[in-house]
Amino acid sequence: MRIKVYGGTPSQSGQSLCETCRHSTITRGRRIEEEMVLCEARSTGTIRIRFVVTECSAYMDAQLPSYWQLLEQAWILKPRDGKRAAGFVQSSDLPPDERYRLFKDMHDFEE
Repeated sequence: MRIKVYGGTPSQSGQSLCETCRHSTITRGRRIEEEMVLCEARSTGTIRIRFVVTECSAYMDAQLPSYWQLLEQAWILKPRDGKRAAGFVQSSDLPPDERYRLFKDMHDFEE
């Protein structure tokens, strides 16, 4: 009889989550045991990780864009001046003061 245990012992093979995390800094030497992993996810400071991480509540995939990168690439519906119709503009094309005001308004709206 075979029994499946969910949430049991994690697999010992595979790479650490730190390999692809935005918060980690990994320094390797020439030998396999020469590795230093630093985690900067906590607001209290940097900590050294001495084991293979399989789950982490602060994990952020480094391959995905950050929130601010997404905002920079966003298209914003903006009314035009005068006779021109409204249209979409990239947030990176907005003047700095208008971009700041827009991001501030979005932040205030979320709270």
